Amino acid sequence: MRHRRRTAKLGRTSEHRNSMLANMVCSFIKQASHGRQGRIQTTLAKAKAARVVAEKMVTFGKKGQGKDTTVHYRRLAAARLRSPSRTQFSRQGTVTGRQRREIWRENEDVVHILFDDIAPRYLDRAGGYTRIIKLGRRKGDAAEMAILEWVEAADVAEAGQEPAPAATEVKTAEKSDEGTSEAPAEETKEPEKVAESYDETESKEATESKEATESKEATESKEATESKEATESEEASSEEETTADPEASDEDKKKEE
Repeated sequence: MRHRRRTAKLGRTSEHRNSMLANMVCSFIKQASHGRQGRIQTTLAKAKAARVVAEKMVTFGKKGQGKDTTVHYRRLAAARLRSPSRTQFSRQGTVTGRQRREIWRENEDVVHILFDDIAPRYLDRAGGYTRIIKLGRRKGDAAEMAILEWVEAADVAEAGQEPAPAATEVKTAEKSDEGTSEAPAEETKEPEKVAESYDETESKEATESKEATESKEATESKEATESKEATESEEASSEEETTADPEASDEDKKKEE
């Protein structure tokens, strides 16, 4: 019987469950390196179980900020996350062992990322370092999916906002701006002149285009009238020839007789 035991078994043995949650939290911490807002997608039951481990690790990181306690809590976190530190790296080609160790420390050292990057963000927060977002059920087995992510930096900095600038700083800034207040006024005038000249050029171009179109229309109308007159004159001449031809044929017949 459970008898108030809150451990989520997740259908696995204790060793399998602990190693799985350690791997999930390690990847969750790596996603939040370099100031990013890390997140992982998994089932809702696993997200709830991993959230407990992740928030305990943040508590270890907050407690281990002091010089006297940092070694102890770093060892506790490394044991829980199953990520021991590495010191020896062999040389590979042109990359030295020291360079490989620095790269590993910045991208893969979970304890370093937790204590030096994530924990300082939540020093002024009493708890609730993560959130779970439900996504609905997965196709196939209808398992309810969720996203586990770190709380945003804006939410973390609610209590510790940056202080407002002092009065002396404001006065010095105003004095420094007084000398440069005339220049912007001149700069604002120049764009108005440019806009006026642009409008004038646009109006000139519009009038020129209108005149050109009118002249084209006039020339086209003249050509049309001339062509009509020419066709009419040709038709009249052809009619005269046809009327004159019968008379000539009658005269020829009389001469022949």
